[in-house]
Amino acid sequence: MKLILPVLFAFIYCLPSFSQVPSHRNPQVNKALFPGDNERISPEKNLKINPLFNWNLNPYSNAAINPASNALVNPKLNTKINPHFNQVINPLRSLSLNPLMGSNWLGYYAFDKSGNHLGYFVRADQQVMICFDTKGKWNGYMVLTENQTYLCYNLQDEWTGMFACSDSDSGLNMFNKEGEWTGEFAK
Repeated sequence: MKLILPVLFAFIYCLPSFSQVPSHRNPQVNKALFPGDNERISPEKNLKINPLFNWNLNPYSNAAINPASNALVNPKLNTKINPHFNQVINPLRSLSLNPLMGSNWLGYYAFDKSGNHLGYFVRADQQVMICFDTKGKWNGYMVLTENQTYLCYNLQDEWTGMFACSDSDSGLNMFNKEGEWTGEFAK
C-alpha cells in the first residue's frame, strides 16, 4: 500500500496537464470565444474579417502582404523573422518560448472547429509567432504582415499558403490557400 500511493500520485501528477486550457480561454467553457456561437468573431457572419470579401487581409489578393512579392514577410529573404537564423526567436535556443517549459509565455491557444485544443501560438517577438502542438513540439511559425494577417510557414521556411487573420476581438481565425475559413481559431 505504501508503494501504491506514491506511484498513483506520480501518475496523476504526470498526466498531460499541458493540454488543459484555462477556462477563461476555453471556447468549450466560454461560448463568447467560440466563432460558431459569436457572430462578431465568425468570418462566416462578419465579412469584414473574411479574406474572401476583404481583399486587404488576403495575401493572394494583396501583393503587399504576399511573401512572393514582399521580402519583409519572407523568412528566406529576411533572416530577422526566420527562427532558423535568429536565435532570439528560435524555440530550440530560447526554451522560454515553449509553452510547456514555462508559465510566462504570451500568445494563443489554438482550437479546431469543435473547440478542441490543437496547440499553441507563442509570441516570439512583435512580428513572429512560434507554433507548437499540444505536446510542445515546434511545428511551424507565423509572420505578421502590415495588415495584421499572419502568414504560416513550415519548418523548412516555406509558406504553407495558410494564413491567420484577426477575429476583430482578441483572437485569430485560420484560412486555407483558397481564403476559406478552416474552422480553426486561436484565443
